[in-house]
Amino acid sequence: MKTKINFFASLSVLLIISLTSCNNQSGFKLTGNIRGITDGTIYLTSYDGKPHTDTVLLKDGKFEFSANLTQPVQYMMMVEGRDRAYAMFYADNSKMTLTGHVDSLFKATITGGETQDLVTELNRRAMELQKLHKVGELSKELYNRGGNKVTPEREAEINSLMDKFNQEYEQLRIDFIKENPKAYYSAILVKQMTSGKSAEETAKYLGLLDKELETTTIVSEIRKNLDEMKKTEVSLGDFIKDAHNLAYKVDNSYAGKQYGQVVYLSVLSDNNICALKSTGDVLIIDPSGKIKKTFKTGMTSKPSAIATDALNNIFVLGSVTENKTVERRGKTVQVPTPVGVECQVFSTDGKKLREVKLEGIVTATGARVSDSTLVVADTRGRHIVIYNSQTGVKRSSIENLRTCCGILDFSIRKGNEVLVANLGAFRVNCFDYDAKPLFSFGQRGSGLDEFHGCCNPVSVDFLSNGGIVTVEKDPTRIKVYSAEGAKIIEGIDELVKGCSHIPVVVDKNNNIYLASDKEGIIKCITAI
Repeated sequence: MKTKINFFASLSVLLIISLTSCNNQSGFKLTGNIRGITDGTIYLTSYDGKPHTDTVLLKDGKFEFSANLTQPVQYMMMVEGRDRAYAMFYADNSKMTLTGHVDSLFKATITGGETQDLVTELNRRAMELQKLHKVGELSKELYNRGGNKVTPEREAEINSLMDKFNQEYEQLRIDFIKENPKAYYSAILVKQMTSGKSAEETAKYLGLLDKELETTTIVSEIRKNLDEMKKTEVSLGDFIKDAHNLAYKVDNSYAGKQYGQVVYLSVLSDNNICALKSTGDVLIIDPSGKIKKTFKTGMTSKPSAIATDALNNIFVLGSVTENKTVERRGKTVQVPTPVGVECQVFSTDGKKLREVKLEGIVTATGARVSDSTLVVADTRGRHIVIYNSQTGVKRSSIENLRTCCGILDFSIRKGNEVLVANLGAFRVNCFDYDAKPLFSFGQRGSGLDEFHGCCNPVSVDFLSNGGIVTVEKDPTRIKVYSAEGAKIIEGIDELVKGCSHIPVVVDKNNNIYLASDKEGIIKCITAI
């Protein structure tokens, strides 16, 4: 398994987060001097809640841009026709200068403005810490592409060194906030550092800021999120109190490695597994891994989810896409865009029974059926929608979920509970069918009870004994939660590369099934 480098992830967040600051009426003015180019067009895209792009002409390598800002804003500046010519900076109502070469504009020197000066100083300290810990060399060794792979012992040693760096980098940012408790940039750092953190951790970071910042939009937003978390956040012992010391192991006798290209899993009443392939084929597989039935759906959409009801009707869903014309950096391009969801229902012998028209969603990244209810996850809409499984009439929707990497999945159990793998928030959230929050747990981190990487968990499911199973990618961690906390299921290698979904389903005997292109279908059974 490989440890992600939080330093790089944090710098990425610095470049995309929305900002809040003082209202200096003198306005923002940027004076630029770019070597290696004479004339051209510059695009300045600001991220003040949503993207907004301005253009300015470059003359003899020089340009000027001005705006009146109500709060500091993060800008991305690009030179037309030069995809690698870009620079990122924070602007507030100050006079700022930018100097650099068009071939290395990302290294441009940017001065002026309280927010940007603080960013520059923190980045300087972070780079010194990175050099001290030799992060670049260690990363190159760990992620060596095409070369000799490190031994498991060396990998563990590198991961330990990276963990030490990450801890010191976190402390560096905390110390920086303590040095600048009244600075708006400190509030920005708190927003960044509390993303995916628990209510307790969020309150601790907020306590580092000066009381003068309490009235700002950014701190008010953090406070609002904190209040919402406090309403539902529970400890593991509170909601898994009846499940104890759950342990699982891989069933090596299960013949599932042969089943590649599986994008989603479901389970029938007889404990046979339904597997949907990216080709649109449906496989019905018995508990030993043997094929019982296969059939083609003939769907024209991109197959993405499968669900079964109590009568063994099989719901197959796919996302419908169309090419749409969009403007990007002054160029017109055709982009495949999701526009709707196709839902067809089949019998176990492959006979098409009917279609269900679903309004209000454009992707189907997860699906489950319980009684007369069809629940579908739509990552593009960042919501999970509850429908009548017969008519397709919408009942309610769980909104404003934190999707990431085109992934959004969930599980349900009788009693109207929807358990969501809210991966962008590094949490598991539970709602009822009326979208009322019931409970939540988890936070970002490398601990066993935490969720690591850029965004996790990607999948989640209930166990009938009260436990919960969660799935993390990059690196893969399959964890089973009981009243005593989380336990990793050992013996499972990396199932996917990068940000990819790992489907999971639990049968009526509490066997756990996972799917990936690399390893096929994996079965996990209770360990005695």
